[in-house]
Amino acid sequence: MKRFLVGEPLTPGARIQLSPEESKHCTRVMRQAVGDTILLTDGKGIEAEARIISTEKSGVVAEVSALREAASRPFRFELIQAPLKGPRMDWLVEKATELGVDSLHVVDSQFSVAGGERSERWLRLAQSAMKQSGNLRMPEIHDSAPLAEVLARLPASFSGFLLSPGARTGLAEAVGAALAQGKSHVVLAIGPEGGFSGEEEEAFVAKGFLPCLLSSQILRGETAAMAALAIALHTLEIGTASRL
Repeated sequence: MKRFLVGEPLTPGARIQLSPEESKHCTRVMRQAVGDTILLTDGKGIEAEARIISTEKSGVVAEVSALREAASRPFRFELIQAPLKGPRMDWLVEKATELGVDSLHVVDSQFSVAGGERSERWLRLAQSAMKQSGNLRMPEIHDSAPLAEVLARLPASFSGFLLSPGARTGLAEAVGAALAQGKSHVVLAIGPEGGFSGEEEEAFVAKGFLPCLLSSQILRGETAAMAALAIALHTLEIGTASRL
């Protein structure tokens, strides 16, 4: 069944009108018609089966039937990412959404080759990736901001890990150790291809981030980000599952 994002509460029997964009996608791209069953998601962990009852110009209307709620996840994962250039950043937003990142903070760093971008495009890409992947939760996507502002918006308590080529502790080892200590709110920071500056790394460490090594190889920005996300999330998922 095709999946569409809605902004209204999903309750049994509710009649939901899709947005103009989602209505167009539903009828013109996905070729859905009256009587077809589709999936609606609120991006907050709720999904519903719904039957299309109208495809008028004002928008597709579907009647909700069965609901399901995504299982609560015993950890929270946030990513601080220096912006990558052009389509590489778009690709990363999509893949981070598919993997289930809870929040994406884009940080303007000294060595970034891109910056000052806003989150509207990334939000649209994340919405599409969420629907395609079956992930029921939309990540929070923040506008790019200076490092001091990004660090200031982090919560009082978290386990932070900073990718650093000079580190001695491996990323998987560090995340696993944090889990063993009962810490399940993880924030991963990944710099541009040239890495964060010395001053920026000092700011992360002062905030409580532990420098971690990802690979002895020199990786492109998107390669490092995807490998680090997969390693950290896999470690969290396996580690928390073993404690249940």
